[in-house]
Amino acid sequence: MTEGGDDQLVSIRKQLENLNDATDDINSYEMKLESVKRQFCETQLMFNKEISGTAKKLAKQISKSRPFFELKSREIEIRKFVQQAAAEFERQKTAVEMAREQVQLLHQSLNNNLESDAEKHYVDVIEQQLDLVREAEDECLKAEKMHAARVRDLLQLEMAMKKLSQEHGSSIKKARPYYERKEVLTRTMNSQLELMSILEHEVQERKDSYSDSMRALEQISDQIHQERSSQSSLAQSDADSDSS
Repeated sequence: MTEGGDDQLVSIRKQLENLNDATDDINSYEMKLESVKRQFCETQLMFNKEISGTAKKLAKQISKSRPFFELKSREIEIRKFVQQAAAEFERQKTAVEMAREQVQLLHQSLNNNLESDAEKHYVDVIEQQLDLVREAEDECLKAEKMHAARVRDLLQLEMAMKKLSQEHGSSIKKARPYYERKEVLTRTMNSQLELMSILEHEVQERKDSYSDSMRALEQISDQIHQERSSQSSLAQSDADSDSS
């Protein structure tokens, strides 16, 4: 076999392996996808049965307690924002301290340097470092204000929740199982939908890979056919020349 033929054989084997791998992956991911779809349908049925049934029995209590639980659902996110703002504020405070320390070190180096032309160089560097200090202080002030705003948001939310709890404590207590169960089922369905989206993407990627390998095999086949046609024409031309 020619070198070109060897290369074609290697390419064919490679594409066939890709086809087999893609086929196996497609089957695997589609099975997982079907399983998740079934789980989602089961969760959805459970949601409709449990939540709708409870909503009819406790319609009045659920309605009165809804503002409380809507605020409560935001509480985790707002606390997260507070923590992030606090971490950013601490980071900016550290940056200010480091920038100020650098200025102090430059002043010490200047005082210890006895060279006559050193002062101008150090003054320029110190001025640049002071600019960095001012920038760091500005960022620190912004971070401090953001942290204070996030804390205010949390305090306002907690005060509103406390007020609602005092006004509708009985309804909140009775409706709590409903809202907690609803949150669990909603979170489960959202996770299932996210997983379905991931698996659908994986299936499509493997199908695209399968199509690419099929096109590559077709191109190799066309190339082999063209080469054989050229060889046949050349052989026929040589035969005609010999006969003449």
